[in-house]
Amino acid sequence: MKAFHLILTAALAAALLPDCATAPARSPTAPAATNSHQPAPPAGVPLSRLGRGNPDAFAHFAAGISHTLNDEDAPALQQFTAAALADPANEPLVMSVAQQLLQNKDVDKALALLSSSARRPDASAALLSLLARAQLQANRPAQALASGKLATRRQPDALDGYQCQVEILLHDKHGSAALAVLGRAARRVRAEPGLLVALADLYGAYLKSQPNDAGAKAKAIAMLDRAAQLKFTSVSLWQRVADDYARLDQEKKAAAIYLRLLDQFPEASLTRDTLHEKLVGLYVQAEDRTNAMKQLQAILRDNPTTSPRAWFVLGELACENGSLSDAAADFRNALHWDPTIEQAYYDLALVLLDLHQSKEAFDTLEQARGLFHRSFACEFYAGVADAHINVKNYSDAIRHFKEAEVIALATNPSRLDQRFYFQFGAACERAGQFKQAEEYLQKCVDRAPDFAEALNYLGYMLADRGLQLPRARALIEKAVNLDPKNGAYLDSLGWVLFKLNRPRQALPWLLKAMQYTPEPDATVLDHLGEVYLALRQTDKALAAWRKSLSIEANDEIKRKLALHSGGSL
Repeated sequence: MKAFHLILTAALAAALLPDCATAPARSPTAPAATNSHQPAPPAGVPLSRLGRGNPDAFAHFAAGISHTLNDEDAPALQQFTAAALADPANEPLVMSVAQQLLQNKDVDKALALLSSSARRPDASAALLSLLARAQLQANRPAQALASGKLATRRQPDALDGYQCQVEILLHDKHGSAALAVLGRAARRVRAEPGLLVALADLYGAYLKSQPNDAGAKAKAIAMLDRAAQLKFTSVSLWQRVADDYARLDQEKKAAAIYLRLLDQFPEASLTRDTLHEKLVGLYVQAEDRTNAMKQLQAILRDNPTTSPRAWFVLGELACENGSLSDAAADFRNALHWDPTIEQAYYDLALVLLDLHQSKEAFDTLEQARGLFHRSFACEFYAGVADAHINVKNYSDAIRHFKEAEVIALATNPSRLDQRFYFQFGAACERAGQFKQAEEYLQKCVDRAPDFAEALNYLGYMLADRGLQLPRARALIEKAVNLDPKNGAYLDSLGWVLFKLNRPRQALPWLLKAMQYTPEPDATVLDHLGEVYLALRQTDKALAAWRKSLSIEANDEIKRKLALHSGGSL
């Protein structure tokens, strides 16, 4: 507390102590300004009221300084409070003491002090606004609102009074009334950069409760646009403008400011790293991986050994771009500089599996297991790895998923989300455990009703086995409605219609599936052959099966070709 009181002492002294021409003689209890161990109060601020007619206030203030220098915090604040009560017209003193009282949760004393000063006919908007906040803290919203309104009447072009009213109205969930106050503020507040940005912040606070109010969002953006057109040099204020633009989905405007600020910090610095990180976030949000990677690389050029998280994010972006070798190198760098980034082990393992480096992948998972003993993530990703297309060890995958489920149920059930049950269900289906697969895939769909991949997976599994065909059709149709150009979902819909003995309805969907499948797919062609055969278009069926067989060897398709072509493949 001593540091605070020293700062408070200097601030109060600036408001209380006179310059050399008007200062009264130094009290025996007051510290001498020439003592190098004590703070010298700023000179040049005449003590007009206190010096000429309020010796009580000065005496209490001087006693407060003495207590402060002796580390006697409570008596010091008591004396400063007495000084403020003795001179309620001295607003800097009143507000400084009141803020400390509020910080100490001594709301009643703060209210008494602020109310005494606010009764003056010339009380400022700033003081009335602080009174309003104190009244709100004391759970007196009606009084707080009245004080805020009085503040705006005293100084219509200042933001303080409007800000108080908006905060109070939002606190009481009166959004429309808060928006009306914001409208008045937008018309009356001085067109200064800081005030305009603060007003945009208030619109942002309103938008948290009403995120779909496009009109309010447009007004917040307009406030920022007005501020950005003004000439000011404050880097911190420009950062606030950019941050607000980013929150309002104005990524291009935000990025332009961040890039301009980067030019002002050519040397490596914490500010420069922060700006790069903000740009990374913007570009990732805009799905601009190229520029996001450029910003991460810039961070790593400045700090190649101290930014392991940048290596990690760079690896994730490289994965999304399909640059698997680069991703593996990035994840290794992240773990080299910070072996505690747990997710990096799992991402690296999955990349190594895609690169057909199975031994290295499972070695990486073992390292994670050694560091993060029996964690949900470790068991989950071990299961994903075992179920990988290059491994296909489904029995071990199911064992890991079961262990992960036990851990999550005991520690954090929320981790058993749609992703977990999708992976679990898919592993069971591939292992031929269809009942369990249906159970887990249904849990996945229950948690995420619009998870198109899970809807299609469950629907196709049922349709392929000829079970619950109306339910299967409904699941697949929902997946198609969510993603109407997905070849796999279109194929599933054609297949379930075929299973429902509706080959004529099935054919257009399968042809459409062919259209939206980038490369010819053996399964889609097999299904197409079945539909053509049901429609007695044997030549087309045979052509589809021959093409399927050219893509992927399949004994069942060979059998069908032999059966329907007179033994000729």
